[in-house]
Amino acid sequence: MGRHTIFVMVALTFVWIILMESVSWQNVAIGMFMSMLCAHLIGKFLNFEEISSVNFYKLIGYPLWLVGRIYMDALFLVKMILTDAKWGITTYKLELTNESLRIMLADSITLTPGSIYLGIEEKDITLLCIGSKKKKGYPTAEDDLRSIERILLKSQKQDSV
Repeated sequence: MGRHTIFVMVALTFVWIILMESVSWQNVAIGMFMSMLCAHLIGKFLNFEEISSVNFYKLIGYPLWLVGRIYMDALFLVKMILTDAKWGITTYKLELTNESLRIMLADSITLTPGSIYLGIEEKDITLLCIGSKKKKGYPTAEDDLRSIERILLKSQKQDSV
């Protein structure tokens, strides 16, 4: 039993105690038992090979950055709706090779107003986008996609490429 396992057991037990809303030796004992059971089942049935090539420490600020991006894109979308908006379906090539990061990219692009993820085939991502009639294509959607992809590329370990 290493440091990581002990930390996980203590953290899960602490969450159990918070959820049970009382501290007693019975709750601590049951919490420890449930923590060990959960850790065992997760280790047995969930495959972590997909995320082994992701450096999650480089993604610490990503959720806050994404929330800021969502608000900026929401203001852009309001402007588009009030002026001259067009919509369409477009496809872009991705540089990400890790499947977990590609799923994060798809979810993140859907969270940002102005584009919706439709599908991924090989290295191509298909998006439903909104943009200005004055500009050819959907440069704002591509800028959003590329900025999210740049941040996620930083967390992709080189051996997964």
